[in-house]
Order: sequence, then C-alpha cells, then structure tokens
Amino acid sequence: MKRSIIAILLATVFFTCGCNDDYFTDGGVSGDQTGILNLSTMKYLESQPAKFDTLVTLIKWCGLEAEVNKSGNTFLAPQNYSIHNYFKLLYPDESKWPPLSQLSDAEKVDITQILKNYIIPNKEIERNGLSPAYSYTTTLGGKKARFNLIREDYLGNVNMGAAYVVFALDLSPAGSTTEFFLPVTVVTSGLRSTNGIVHVLDSDTHIFGFN
Repeated sequence: MKRSIIAILLATVFFTCGCNDDYFTDGGVSGDQTGILNLSTMKYLESQPAKFDTLVTLIKWCGLEAEVNKSGNTFLAPQNYSIHNYFKLLYPDESKWPPLSQLSDAEKVDITQILKNYIIPNKEIERNGLSPAYSYTTTLGGKKARFNLIREDYLGNVNMGAAYVVFALDLSPAGSTTEFFLPVTVVTSGLRSTNGIVHVLDSDTHIFGFN
C-alpha cells in the first residue's frame, strides 16, 4: 500500500512538471523560481542549516570559505546526511564521535582534500551546457570530474521523464591507466549565487568523499 501511494505521488509530480524544459527537473526548485539566490554560495549554505550546517562547519574548519566563494566557480554541495554517513564509517559508535577540535591533523587534511573535490574552480557548470555525452573538467583538489545529463522516469525507464545532472569523480589511484568514476545525482541544479553556480547532491545514495 505504501509503495502504491509513493508511486502515485511520483507520477503526479512527473506529469505535472517532468516534461517542462524550463523547470528545474532535478527537484527541489519549483517552477515559479528562477534559481537566482542573491546570496554568495557560503551565505546560501548558511541559510539552509537543515541541509548544510555540518557542511558549513567543515568548510570553515578547513579554511575554504574563500575558495567556495571565489568568483566564477561551481560548488557541488553534499548535504548533512552524506557527511553524517562519512563520519559513521570512521566512527561506527555514534556516541563516541569526537568534536572537530579533537580530530587529528591527518583527518583535517583528508577532509580538506575531500571538500576541494566538490569545488570546480573558474568554471560554471550549467545544465543547459550539458548533454548525455560526457564532459570533463578538474576539481580544486586535482581530481578529474565528469558531468552529463541522464533522463529517466520514476520507474527507471531511460530517455523518459525528468533530466538529471550527474556529477562523477575519478577515484583511480595516481598514475593509473584506468579511470574509475563514481557518480552522484544532482537533486537541485543551477542555483546561481552571487559568485557562481551551486548544485545540490543527492543525500540518499551519496556519502561525503565518494566513500
């Protein structure tokens, strides 16, 4: 019964807006919004604590505010739940999670590098510039990033329904001749801050750092 209700709701959303090219079909941005934030990227993240307060804390702890707010960049925003699951991998017993001040220097270096891979410097990745074919760029952390559009409906039928931006990161070891891209779906794309573009990443399937 529960699945039937969910399917009906998804179908309603699909038939209402899934075929409108002007609609941010990734979800999260309604059809009557422009996606223009009138805020810097950091100010936008700070204005959405339910989704991003942990992310904001990590960005500030790692001293990356200026990089996130740099003009002309793209920021792929992982949500709190993604970061929660990352720390759960590090510390399975949540009652024993240490505060940031007690994390080691090595852990801070790791988290800083992870955050840099969500920043695309000096390039605004917009959905209207993407297609099903792959396009590539490099993150601030030096990793190869891949973007494309996929289209599928709520039943998983390809080439039907809403178009989604997919961001993928090459996780192959340095010097490897084989690339290994791990993807994550963008749930809200093309938010324009005063300094660049923000894409919000799916929190249900993505773990911070592509772990």
